Amino acid sequence: MKPYPVIFTFILLIISSSCSKEYELDKSIYISDKDYPSLPAYTEWGYNTFGALYDREPFVNTNYSVPTKIICTGGKTSFSLKGHLGGSEYYYYGSNENPIILNFDLLGFEPETLSDLIELNDTIIDLTNPLCKVSMASDTVNYSITVLNGSLNFKRAQNLIVDKQPYEIILSGIFDFQALINNEPTSISMGRFDVGIANDNFFKY
Repeated sequence: MKPYPVIFTFILLIISSSCSKEYELDKSIYISDKDYPSLPAYTEWGYNTFGALYDREPFVNTNYSVPTKIICTGGKTSFSLKGHLGGSEYYYYGSNENPIILNFDLLGFEPETLSDLIELNDTIIDLTNPLCKVSMASDTVNYSITVLNGSLNFKRAQNLIVDKQPYEIILSGIFDFQALINNEPTSISMGRFDVGIANDNFFKY
């Protein structure tokens, strides 16, 4: 019996195992906050989740879209979180769902490469700074936002190494702010994120 089929099968197993590992890293893993189960717990493992309370309504990502993107363009870097309002079930997805993007401009931060995101480690951004714009938009609405107070805290930025090679940067942190959103006083509270940034969601142009 020739050994080639056995060798070929072994190679396929290695490749499929590697692909499966990367696929699992890209998925979102939802672990409920024990005190606020409609929100994900704060973690630092790259679980690809985020959540906050929009007044008292959950604003969380689903498992059907990329939860975050870093966009560097025109001398500006933006940290964007995409999710939906309402529904305590993480895997909720309805035909009437209208995803909302919450966008933070990162004042004075212009990464040249993906690895430069490590510089965000232990960084607190004052959202009342006039140069730090906060915006929200959906497919049908652009929200008018005037921030009254609040901050965005990148508590940890770390490299994820897979098979001895850099795979992504994990950004974990918290945020909260009060604002006039479409002229209505609104509180975004208990925000937390634990997301992986790789070549597919890091954009520089």
